Amino acid sequence: MKGGNIKMENKERAAASRLIKKYSIILILIALMIVLTMIKPQFIKPGNLVNMLRQISLVGILTMGMMLVILIGDIDISGGPQIALTSVICAYFASRECPLVLAFLMPLLAGLCCGLVNGVLTAKMRIPSFIATLGMMSVAKGLALIVSKGQPISGIRPEIEWLGSKKLMGIPVLVIVFIICAAVVSIMLQKTAFGKKIYALGGNQEAARVCGINVDLTRIKVFLLMSVFATISGILITGRVSSGSATNGIEYHMDAIASTVIGGVSMTGGSGNVMGVVGGVLIMGVLQNGLDLMMVSPYLQQIFKGAIIVIAVVADNMKNRR
Repeated sequence: MKGGNIKMENKERAAASRLIKKYSIILILIALMIVLTMIKPQFIKPGNLVNMLRQISLVGILTMGMMLVILIGDIDISGGPQIALTSVICAYFASRECPLVLAFLMPLLAGLCCGLVNGVLTAKMRIPSFIATLGMMSVAKGLALIVSKGQPISGIRPEIEWLGSKKLMGIPVLVIVFIICAAVVSIMLQKTAFGKKIYALGGNQEAARVCGINVDLTRIKVFLLMSVFATISGILITGRVSSGSATNGIEYHMDAIASTVIGGVSMTGGSGNVMGVVGGVLIMGVLQNGLDLMMVSPYLQQIFKGAIIVIAVVADNMKNRR
């Protein structure tokens, strides 16, 4: 009887451990929101929550692309500058007497060019993704400054502003777009052959190649998708702030990387899911909002974000060694 009781207790502990692990992101998020509400009661006010969700959505859209890149074992640090570049291109055409469709197509074309270059350099030229995207980061920043001439481009069309400021059925358009992006990525990863290829590449690229997967083409497609999400975020942030600027979303890739790792995606690739990453995005957004409400210096916030990334990566490495 005693042995049976011990086995039952072990099973219950294992089940509890699995449950806590499965819902750890949600538990951390709830605890964080409770603490921030106690420290700053205005945190829980509807106006603040709506603004926070809008900001979270802009980062979250980019994070969907970052998740795909990290899942294949790569990294893209040009995401933020791509947002800035596509934002100023969108504003440039949205502030002129030209077909509105150009305000969407031209930034998308620019984003796809960035993604294609990143993908080819990484997949075909065998340049480490960090180095390739570091170069693209500098190029995108420079192009954004050239297009905008170092000044915000204002006077954009109301249709673009609508995307960043209005609601549908009481839900901000930005949030709806984020939910759609997350749903599309989740379905793609779980239900399509392309999603299986992404996980296979992150698990073992050589094994994936032996199994007949076109590794180079898959990597290029992932970098193109990353740039599509950066472009979506770039267009939406233009509507959100009613202007295009070379500083719009310039550091979002840092938040995207942190959110992805916090959400349980391994930096070595091959494991992770959309729900966990969405949780990571929410945690980072709530933290950012809380720090802003407490009037913590933006410089200290940068240190804080960097520390989170380092801690998350170290924890991921320790988990992989076990």
